[in-house]
Amino acid sequence: MKRLTFALTGMALLAACSTISVTNQWKDPTWHGQPASSVLVVGVARSDTMRRLFEDAFSRELGAAGIRATPSYSSIPPGEDGSARLGDLVKSTGSEAVLATRVQRVEDRINVSPGPYAGGFYGWYGGAWAAAPEVTQTTLVTLETSVWDARSDRLVWTVTTRGVANSDIPKATDELAKTLIPKLKADGILR
Repeated sequence: MKRLTFALTGMALLAACSTISVTNQWKDPTWHGQPASSVLVVGVARSDTMRRLFEDAFSRELGAAGIRATPSYSSIPPGEDGSARLGDLVKSTGSEAVLATRVQRVEDRINVSPGPYAGGFYGWYGGAWAAAPEVTQTTLVTLETSVWDARSDRLVWTVTTRGVANSDIPKATDELAKTLIPKLKADGILR
């Protein structure tokens, strides 16, 4: 049930990662287009609030990096019906690229550690029976962020990231953006 709750609140997990690390990265080796200076930001989520928080925060970080960014929620409704309007929004905003992020996987990890060691075999043996183990649970979120070149309608860059879930979406999105934007610039995807 807990896993289902996380899946249904996808954007909360989408943006709610701390200590983000890149786990996989791909760039189309045949793409030789120009780096984008304007980006449409799309957060795929069931929760409109979480989507708005994510798109606003990521757009703000792109703006701070000198990239004109437009959140998609202003013109595209949540859900599958929005795909029909996506092309129109890309054209009307003059976006050269579309950056889309979605939750790929949520994992609950449970770690059980033995109780404290009391020294020597007899202390260990007695402590092994008496000490309760320490149990910790961590929720890991894997995100997939893809960039499409709007001029050629091609997927040109994609990355998966992993982080520990938390509830401060704007802060976690800022961390995600600060992790990805330098990579996007270094790979020639963004100007």
